[in-house]
Amino acid sequence: MDFLLASTHIRDVEEMKWLKNRFVGGRIVKTGVAVFITALICQLLNLPVMFAVITAIVTIEPTAADSIRKGLIRFPASSIGGAIAMLTTFLIGDIAITYAIAAVVTIWLCHKLHLEAGMLVATLTAVAMIPGAEDHFLLTFVTRLGTTLIGLFTSTLVNFVLLPPKYEKQITQQSVESQHEFTTIFEQRIEELLLGKVRSRKLEGTAERLRHKLDRIETLCKFQLEEWHYHKYKREEMRKVHYHQKKIYMLKQLTYHLTNLISPPAQEVPSWSEKEKEDIRQLTAQLIERVHSTQHLEPISRSSLQPMRDALKNETHEDELPIKSYIYFELLTIHALLRKRKDFVRVPSTKPADL
Repeated sequence: MDFLLASTHIRDVEEMKWLKNRFVGGRIVKTGVAVFITALICQLLNLPVMFAVITAIVTIEPTAADSIRKGLIRFPASSIGGAIAMLTTFLIGDIAITYAIAAVVTIWLCHKLHLEAGMLVATLTAVAMIPGAEDHFLLTFVTRLGTTLIGLFTSTLVNFVLLPPKYEKQITQQSVESQHEFTTIFEQRIEELLLGKVRSRKLEGTAERLRHKLDRIETLCKFQLEEWHYHKYKREEMRKVHYHQKKIYMLKQLTYHLTNLISPPAQEVPSWSEKEKEDIRQLTAQLIERVHSTQHLEPISRSSLQPMRDALKNETHEDELPIKSYIYFELLTIHALLRKRKDFVRVPSTKPADL
């Protein structure tokens, strides 16, 4: 009985942790605060709450930089949407086609004026302004556009002041995970090729997920660097994000060539001698070491590299490389990237002002 109670308690704790991680985040808290402040201001000023609250909800962004940049686009876009809504209501009246015309024309104008970041808010403003406009079109336009501005301003201010995002831990954790995932896939794929398995559907999916993960980490790095335009940061934090940004850039290049090994153009099964297998396994182990670190490593054995280089020299006049030479080419390219990784990687300066 005690065991069952303990198991139930552990499960409840795990569920609570999952719910907290899944549903309670900084962005959700900021959305709630922005909605509360927006509604409170509108009620104190005796203004319609709905437009302002909708605007506050849809304009919370991952970073303060995004809020400010997109806010400068969303207000003129909302003005366009409101003006179109009042004009179509004045000309046609509050009928079904009015909503369609207002939405379509707003989207078209936002696209033509390069206001895509404000397209959603502008369209919502346009269709929401039509009901209840009656005869006071100018007053309705000014009032509802004012509430939209309140929502925009409040969400931007909350995003700037409250809970500034800190992605360093997430970047570090996912960067290390991606590094291990790459080496695991790389090692598995080399063993498959040595066993004569030319194509691997399972590893294709795994490599695709790794590419998406690297894209997400790169986005987090971008968000964090943008956020430091407006908030204080420690030089050590900046160095850490800068280091992981370089690592992600390198892993994306390596993953591209790993994908080529997973899905080679030729379907022929390569035949390997024991010496070739030994050389490839030795080179793979040394390359994996270099993915994890560049410090205090022995030079890669020339005896492993030279047969591959010689094989490629003999294939320069072929229209398409045989499968074995193709594998050699990708391994040598990965080796070249890792050998010159410090010179190869180019990322923005560590100063946010230089980005």
